Amino acid sequence: MAEIKERKKKNGKSSYTVSVRIKGAESVNKTFEKKTDAIEWAHKIETKIRENIDFPKRAVQKMTVADLIDKFISYELPKRKPKAQKEMLRALNWFRKEIGHLYLLKLSKSNLVECRDKLARKKKEVPMVNGEIKITDETVSPATVNHYMAYMQVVFSYAVGELDILSTNPMAKVKKLSTNNKRTRFLELDEIPKLLETCRQESYELFLCVLIVLLADARKSEILKLTWQNVDFEHKMFYFLERKNGEDIGVPMHEYLYEELLNYKKQSKVRHLKNDYVFSNEDGKPREYLIGKMFPRVVKKCGLKDFRFHDLRHTAASWQAMSGVSQPITQKILGHKTPAMTNRYSHLRDEGLRPVINDVGNIMLGKWLK
Repeated sequence: MAEIKERKKKNGKSSYTVSVRIKGAESVNKTFEKKTDAIEWAHKIETKIRENIDFPKRAVQKMTVADLIDKFISYELPKRKPKAQKEMLRALNWFRKEIGHLYLLKLSKSNLVECRDKLARKKKEVPMVNGEIKITDETVSPATVNHYMAYMQVVFSYAVGELDILSTNPMAKVKKLSTNNKRTRFLELDEIPKLLETCRQESYELFLCVLIVLLADARKSEILKLTWQNVDFEHKMFYFLERKNGEDIGVPMHEYLYEELLNYKKQSKVRHLKNDYVFSNEDGKPREYLIGKMFPRVVKKCGLKDFRFHDLRHTAASWQAMSGVSQPITQKILGHKTPAMTNRYSHLRDEGLRPVINDVGNIMLGKWLK
C-alpha cells in the first residue's frame, strides 16, 4: 500500500513524499510538489507492481499443454539419445494434436483417460521405403499405449520438478493398460533346418541374419547396424555396442557361423567405407528389406504359423534353457542383465560364453549340419 507524508520547507511550501510498499516487491519512494500528483503516481505504481507480482501466476494460468510440450522439446528432449528422441517426439506430437489446446491447470484425469482409450483404438503406422506411412488394420499394442502415456508423464514430471508450475503429476492417477506380450513361440529342432534352407535359397544374406540371431542372440536392430569393424574374426567375437539396455557386450561366434561369415566377407564385392555395414544396400545404408519384407515371405513359404523374426531370439533362449544353461548366462547373452564393463573391446570378450554358444548351437543346428 502507499503512504504519503507531508513535509514543510523553509519557504513555507509543502512537499509530498510517497512510499509504496507491497509484499513481495521492493519499496518505491518519490517526492512531489502537489499532493494530487503524489496520489496519482501512487495509484499507478501500485497497479504496476501488483501486475508484475501476479504475472507468473497469470502466465501459468494461460499456459496450454502444447506450450509445456514445446518447452520440453526445446530444452529437455535434446538431452536424450537420438533414437529415444524420435520415439518420444512421435508420442508428444500425438498428445499435442489431441489435448494441446487445453489449459495445463485445467487438465483433468478424464482428459488423459480419454487419450489412453483413444490410443488403444489407434491403427498401427508402418513407415515405407519411399518415406510414406502405411496405416494398417491392426491396432497398436497395449505396451505401445503405455509407452505413449509414460512419455507424457515424463513431460508432466518436468513441469512439477524443473518448472514448479504443477504440484502433482496428472498422469500418476491414470491406470496403465494390462499387457500380455509374452510369446512362447520358438522353433522345434526339425523346423530349424527347414527355415535355414529356405532362407539360403532366398538370400544368403538373410540366411546369415537368421544364423546370427540363433547363434548370437542378436536383435534385429543389432544385425542391421552391425559393421565389419565390430566383427572380430581374430578372436571370433561379435561386438554389439549400445544395445537396448544401454550396455556393450561381446558375444563369441559359433564355429559354423564364423566359417560362413568369413566366407561371405571374402565374396563381398562392395565395401562402403563410410558406414561399412555387414548387410547394406547399394547406397551403403542398412538393408532393412532382408528382415522387414523377405523374412515374412520365407516364413510363409516354410509354412511356419505365427512366427516372427524376434521369435528367433525366443528360440535361442528356449533351447539354452532346455539344454540346462543357467538363467544368468542366458540373460547375459540376451542382454537382459547389466554387467559392469568398459567400452574397451578386450574387456567385452567374455570367453566364458563360448562353450554355451557352441554347445547349444550344435543342438539347434544338429539336423542342419548333418
